[in-house]
Amino acid sequence: MVSEKCNPFEEGQLDLMLINPSLDFKQDRKIIDSLRVNQEIPRQMAAQIGIGYLLAAAKKENLKAEFIDMVAYETSVNSLLDYIDEKKPSVVGLSAFTVQVKSAGNIADKIKDRFPEIKIGLGGPHATAMPKETLDEFKGFDFVVCGEGEKIIPQLLNSKLSEIKGVITRGKKDLSYDRIQNLDELAFPAWEKFDLSRYPGADPHGTNQELLLSTSRGCANNCVFCARPYGKNRIYRSNESILGELERNIKDFGCEAVNFCDETFTANIEYSSELFNEFIKRGLNKKIRWSCETRVDTATPELFKLMKTAGCYYIFFGFESGDDDMLKKAGKGFNVERIKKSIGWAKDADIVCAGSFILGLPGETEETARKSIELAKELDIYSTTFPIAVPFPGTVMRKMAERGQSGLKILTNNWDDYGKQYPGVMESNTLSINRLRELQNIAYTYNPKKEFPTSLLTKLGQ
Repeated sequence: MVSEKCNPFEEGQLDLMLINPSLDFKQDRKIIDSLRVNQEIPRQMAAQIGIGYLLAAAKKENLKAEFIDMVAYETSVNSLLDYIDEKKPSVVGLSAFTVQVKSAGNIADKIKDRFPEIKIGLGGPHATAMPKETLDEFKGFDFVVCGEGEKIIPQLLNSKLSEIKGVITRGKKDLSYDRIQNLDELAFPAWEKFDLSRYPGADPHGTNQELLLSTSRGCANNCVFCARPYGKNRIYRSNESILGELERNIKDFGCEAVNFCDETFTANIEYSSELFNEFIKRGLNKKIRWSCETRVDTATPELFKLMKTAGCYYIFFGFESGDDDMLKKAGKGFNVERIKKSIGWAKDADIVCAGSFILGLPGETEETARKSIELAKELDIYSTTFPIAVPFPGTVMRKMAERGQSGLKILTNNWDDYGKQYPGVMESNTLSINRLRELQNIAYTYNPKKEFPTSLLTKLGQ
């Protein structure tokens, strides 16, 4: 179902064009499809909420802006260049995770060669972690944006780039950027600027329309493998703001499922409980079902039951290891016993559970890796993934590997290889990259994909 309110494309010349980059959309789509647990159930194909916020910020300032998702919209590089020629944007902004950044840089080069007058920038976690290095490596970018972009978007057309805080240009020494302190001031994501029919969803929601929703930004945890692009100080939206956005999404876009995309959704149990009780009070639990990601140490049996009543059907947990010492080294702050208890509580509440164990974290051995594989089998949840540890820019783990701590060694800085499943870019003196791949294969063989338990989906309209 596509909402009649959706109108992704503007008439005439653009002020701003935002792009999700792809050099080969067919191959990138195959990669996304390969992540599905069941080929009939979509996964990791959601409209990007960060772009939605940027488009809303542009709309608020009466700027003409569009988003081209080269994967979802099946757009070739040549087609993109022709469209840029037609729309003549003043600024082009690309957003990229580390694994996408070379594609983004390549596309920026092609745009700059053909349209040298257009200002081209890059945003996202890679640019935030390595602003100067990114500009040195990719000459097609005129600037990078560090941190959040909503307050920066309006300034890009009317200010000198080097004078905008959070915008980094070549030779600029001040790399600091501000965080947005009042998230309620932000306009709701502009889903009307997407072709939502192209996005089947992030999680196995089983409805006509899933949308992402964020209730906070920032993460106070200390996991060594995470860059925390929004910083450690967690900033929350008010319940009224969240509920207002949710009700708008239902009314305007036919939303029937929500993926709460916070880094740890239930980090504050009191705050979360108040929100879930409001879902029930307003009858929203009869209109939508929802999923989230959280930690095993930020929930209780009572909270899981409340979540289920409030419409929760699916939770993804980051377990990361089946060994207590490994969990401590990774900065997780909980132990194996807590993992087992929390999964038991969630199952008792009839919530579908999924999770991940990272292979190759600092201190990993054959024995600890096999503990993770065995624990995954014991937990017996719907879906378990086994990514190989990636030393992403901005993480403690990357700094450890650069110093050779825990015997870690970075094998390549070819960003194309910085996906979480294959080929792996870091090994240690206890586990070679070849052995890590073998253990990953053993883990998936020992923990095969399962059918989705549709009987546990929360019922709508009842």
